[in-house]
Amino acid sequence: MSLFKYNHFEKFSKLIYNNLGIVINDTKVDMLKNKLTKLMNKNGIKSYDEFYEFLLQKGHEELLINFFDEMTINKTDFFRENYHFEFIKQKKNFILEKNHRIIRNRELRAWSSACSTGEEAYSLAITLKEAFGDQLIIKILATDVSHRVVSSAINGIYPLSIHEEIDRYYLGKYFIRNANHYQVSDAIRELITFRVFNLTHPFPFSNTFDLILCRNVMIYFDAKFQQTLLQKFYQQLTPGGLFLVGHSESFINRQHHFKYIQPTIYLK
Repeated sequence: MSLFKYNHFEKFSKLIYNNLGIVINDTKVDMLKNKLTKLMNKNGIKSYDEFYEFLLQKGHEELLINFFDEMTINKTDFFRENYHFEFIKQKKNFILEKNHRIIRNRELRAWSSACSTGEEAYSLAITLKEAFGDQLIIKILATDVSHRVVSSAINGIYPLSIHEEIDRYYLGKYFIRNANHYQVSDAIRELITFRVFNLTHPFPFSNTFDLILCRNVMIYFDAKFQQTLLQKFYQQLTPGGLFLVGHSESFINRQHHFKYIQPTIYLK
């Protein structure tokens, strides 16, 4: 294995930023080196420069996908930051009053914009099903830049340990227990469409969303890209729609047109 130098860190971190919008700062040199080394060993590549050139060449798209999959952060749980889901249940009349499109079409369209392995999207589907039952048609788009985690999310299979994260009532109603795992029921899975999507790309959606979740994602982006994303999310929301962010994310020093409802919850 060749020696990992600072110019390697600069090249690979720039590649990550230009394609994913994720900032890899100087405190993460060792982390980046370890991830690169893991991928290079797996693919029988001995030189960091050679690996970099491979990633840029046509014909190595699968290697590039694996590289980006390795570089993304996929920490999530069911009902993580549960106050968002509690807000939806407790304020369902508020949601309907503010958003006339939902009433008019009897449909609620939501987007989990960084769904990782699916826990957020399934938590949202359960919450909306519990809140609105058969009153509304529920359509959820769940996207992530990582092919690997989206594939996992589609399967909807989780370890038995999720019983620590999920209310027993929900677990019994919306999950099927097998010998070694739980599987999300078809009644919930059919509410969600999973897709691979990169937030740095233009938004291709022809319809707006009534609810957008972008939680604990923007903290990995720099101020410029955060500003761009806020504007794009605002445009993609239906008037009266809600935008939910993570507790560690702040709009301070960011220009936006959202109306503040309460911490981490905003209205268009």
